[in-house]
Amino acid sequence: MRSPWSLFVLLAGLLLGGCARGPHLAERPDLPARFPYHSAEQIRHQLRLPLDTLYAFIGQARLQMRTSGGTDNLSATIVARRHDSLLIRLSPGWGIEAARLLITPDSVLLHDRIHHRLYTGTRVDPAVRRLPLLTESDPFLSLLGALYPPPGRWHVTADSSYYYLSDPTGQHRYVVDPARWRIVRYERYDVVGTLVEAYRFEAFDRFGRLFLPRRLLLERPDLGVTVRLYYRTLQLNPPELPFVWHPDDRTRRIPFQALRERP
Repeated sequence: MRSPWSLFVLLAGLLLGGCARGPHLAERPDLPARFPYHSAEQIRHQLRLPLDTLYAFIGQARLQMRTSGGTDNLSATIVARRHDSLLIRLSPGWGIEAARLLITPDSVLLHDRIHHRLYTGTRVDPAVRRLPLLTESDPFLSLLGALYPPPGRWHVTADSSYYYLSDPTGQHRYVVDPARWRIVRYERYDVVGTLVEAYRFEAFDRFGRLFLPRRLLLERPDLGVTVRLYYRTLQLNPPELPFVWHPDDRTRRIPFQALRERP
């Protein structure tokens, strides 16, 4: 098994990543009649409005992470409540749960169940912020592949199928599928124009009134990490959320910075 630091990078990368086959997927609808003449604010409205109905989800997923050190394949269970907490449970198989990651509005906790260690920190700790843990957008929506541009000035262009939105600095760029009104790609660049992260959303399926991707891909060139996440099942707004978070008495509490320093 990988070191605790590698395991955390894997857990962190889980917050946006893609893989493999799935059920029959919904066909792409026709383009809206007004395409390609929507304004940036109209595009934002179309992207955001259906997502306002979401407040929780449970997902069962396959996860793959590639780094310079090799490839890991895991099963993941994700339980999330919007504007509250998000729990990720990872298993390499054989009925073994290797780790749990709990994210709250202000803290992050990683329970290494193999070595009985609990790594803790805040959302603003340097050891947490430099990882592919959270996008600048809502982490709840990020895990659903349901990003949308925040309020602001956006430059809009279009081709025969998609809208392209970029901010005045060129650091944030979105590709929008207006047939489904979903983001299919998001890129973030640093101030000198180097790609920091890229998210791609694929294999769209209909869940109730919403189109959401079953397959998500995260690339972090600065960390040399590529994460793929494929949802086998996805239940939106379930009546109950099975949050299970009770480290045993043998678990040692350790700051996140110590996790980075471990071999």
